[in-house]
Amino acid sequence: MSLLQCPIYSGAFGPFAWVFMLIGGVAALVIGILIANYMHKDAIKRGINAEFWLVFGLFFSVFGLILYFIVRNNYNQERKE
Repeated sequence: MSLLQCPIYSGAFGPFAWVFMLIGGVAALVIGILIANYMHKDAIKRGINAEFWLVFGLFFSVFGLILYFIVRNNYNQERKE
């Protein structure tokens, strides 16, 4: 029997790989919710489409936050002109 066929060994993290995946998934979900919450509150303060940014933050998390920081400056520039 090879090592890969052994029921105890299940990859690089051993038999508890599912625990690490569960913790990582929950952490990613919590971070996404916190980012979306921040984007939503900030969008309300700035008077832009808050619901769009809430959903965008939930789906794209950190990448959505970076895009939001870029786009929100454009909203400020348009209002000043």
